[in-house]
Amino acid sequence: MTVWRLVALVATLLITLTPALAADPQPRWELGLGAGAISFPPWPGSSHRNEFISPAPYVVYRGERFQADRSGLRALLFDTENVALRLSLQASPPPDDDGDIAREGMDGLDPVAEFGPELRWRLWQADARDLQLQLRLPLRSAWSVSSNGIDPIGYVSNPALALDLHHNGWKFALGAGPVFGTADYHDYFYGVAPRDATATRPAWDADTGFGGTQLVSTLTRRKGRLWAGIYLRANWLEGATFDDSPLVRSSTAVSGGVAFAWVFARSKRLVDTRIDD
Repeated sequence: MTVWRLVALVATLLITLTPALAADPQPRWELGLGAGAISFPPWPGSSHRNEFISPAPYVVYRGERFQADRSGLRALLFDTENVALRLSLQASPPPDDDGDIAREGMDGLDPVAEFGPELRWRLWQADARDLQLQLRLPLRSAWSVSSNGIDPIGYVSNPALALDLHHNGWKFALGAGPVFGTADYHDYFYGVAPRDATATRPAWDADTGFGGTQLVSTLTRRKGRLWAGIYLRANWLEGATFDDSPLVRSSTAVSGGVAFAWVFARSKRLVDTRIDD
């Protein structure tokens, strides 16, 4: 079964599950175990795809200043009714570019971790407080992670308008906006050193600037102790500063994944949460 068939299956299950949990309050922490499947290009612009299925832990912590879940780790630095400043850490899955002829003979790509602040400004909220529109302004330093160590590869920012809905066990999020990166960041994915140049792959250096447009959407559902979710991300690279790199073989990049989890332990203490947590 391909990942995209799994996406369709989970979508059906999400629709048929009956409402379970109200948006607030929720347990301070939850532990569970499940499995996930993901399909993604090794880098945006690749014509190759990675697909794998693996077991996955389900760990959620909802503290006043610190949160952890499937999206990563976050520390809340400043919070008012409409403005919040947080630090976040997130990582990409390990890419496998061995089957992509565009990078044949080049060093392989490592997983990338991103860390930095993000300002969230609530522009609008429904009277029922279950739907809101935010402006999100992140700035993150990026690091390649390998067995040889952790190396900085530049900075990236993807400001976005984000719509969040949290109602009767449903969580839906949709965000879209431009992506910007430094020359080092773009060069990590799209640069070709002179030693790697061939007749069909000329040497190429990246510049700082526009990195395309990105849309991200997630949909999750809870019923009792069962959690299920879908993740989709699309990048359009037209007009990006690296769109003439010999490593860009496609102007679009689509990633998707599904996951299930059974929550076997959770705290008795309930806490209020923000709609975008």
